[in-house]
Amino acid sequence: MIPLHNFLLYCLLYIVAIVVPGPGVISIVARALGSGFRSTIPASLGIMVGDLILMTLSAFGLAMVAQAMGQMFLIVKIGGGLYLLFLAYKYWTAKVYAQSQVIPESASRGFLTQLGITLSNPKAIAFFVALQPTAIDLSRLNLVGYLELAGATIVLIPAITLCYAAAAARLKDLVASVKARRRINKGAAVVMAGAGIAIMVK
Repeated sequence: MIPLHNFLLYCLLYIVAIVVPGPGVISIVARALGSGFRSTIPASLGIMVGDLILMTLSAFGLAMVAQAMGQMFLIVKIGGGLYLLFLAYKYWTAKVYAQSQVIPESASRGFLTQLGITLSNPKAIAFFVALQPTAIDLSRLNLVGYLELAGATIVLIPAITLCYAAAAARLKDLVASVKARRRINKGAAVVMAGAGIAIMVK
């Protein structure tokens, strides 16, 4: 079991890392603006699973393995960035009708895209490789402690990312006209394209 003060320190650092917008949060917001809140739920789960994988690698001393697989992560990063650019094109060119939404991607694609973004996100990798060991003594981590860390990920990632999504979707819902929603779609496309480019160049 992790000492309470260490666990609270870890959660505080983790919350700060999640709240500061990175490629994952930016793409969640863009999805909410373009397709509404429900479309962000699978994507949020993708972030959660990606963080669980990175946390597990770090917790069990396999962070060096992840770093050594740089070529694979580069391929994942480029693939995720290109897919975000494709989604940006879809948002930009989508036809908007009264009481309709831009055509959303499937739940599985949203999940897998966000999983790939998370696994190739330098900020996420840096947190688990560099910051996690400063709060938690990984040499003494047992199964109960690991489950505590996993629980923090399972709770904090959806709670924070879906708050971002809900705020963005609320903004979308407040603007009901076709003209305004067309502008929102184009804005979401710009944000999505920016996130895709940022992922590929980092």
